Amino acid sequence: MAFFLLLGCQGEQKSVKISYQVYGKLIEIMQQNQLQARVNLNDLQLGKNSYGLGAMEGLQGEILITQGEVITSVANPDSILVQNSNAFGAALLVTTEVEDWQEVEMNETVDLKSLESVIEDQAETSNLNANDVIPFKIEANPKILNWHIINASLAEEQNHQAYKESGRTGVLESQKVEIIGFYSKNHQGVFTHHGSFLHLHFITADGSLMGHVDDLQIDGNWKIYLPKAAQP
Repeated sequence: MAFFLLLGCQGEQKSVKISYQVYGKLIEIMQQNQLQARVNLNDLQLGKNSYGLGAMEGLQGEILITQGEVITSVANPDSILVQNSNAFGAALLVTTEVEDWQEVEMNETVDLKSLESVIEDQAETSNLNANDVIPFKIEANPKILNWHIINASLAEEQNHQAYKESGRTGVLESQKVEIIGFYSKNHQGVFTHHGSFLHLHFITADGSLMGHVDDLQIDGNWKIYLPKAAQP
């Protein structure tokens, strides 16, 4: 399912059109146990401006797309396998195309909830509509980052909490990461959980760990990137 958002202009800035696509729904995964592939990654036309995140078919692991590069993370009983591959299907996937990013330097403490307000505020100053889907990137060394990598194949029960617990969880402390995220007020139960406007995945600077962000605390200096409007 493809969508196009036309973002209004201010002053001499031109409007910028953000496209995004959604495959699958969280509510169907969590309440109806529909874990089948909604799209095959090798069928997608991904380029250097492609970004996305989601979950692998069967909830076997996590997906991150950055600059067109598909990265998967699978939690085995005794290891975590992070690799580049698009030879699989996705039970849930949201993707976008961003040609250019606007960098904003930040110096304030945020957690996952207050990050929503930061994005709303920055959207207003960046000529974006906070009522639309907004992809974003973050470069930071979070004081705390709680994460998980799902793996339904190891679960003893068929429910989302069991799938999450059967994978791997952990905490990063003051480690450099890149975060790819999507903000939306209108996609709870689709690609954000109920009670949240955000869905974020991270990858460490050395590429050794990738997963879903459950919570975080960022302080000090960090950067957030939002889609940049075209210049006249």
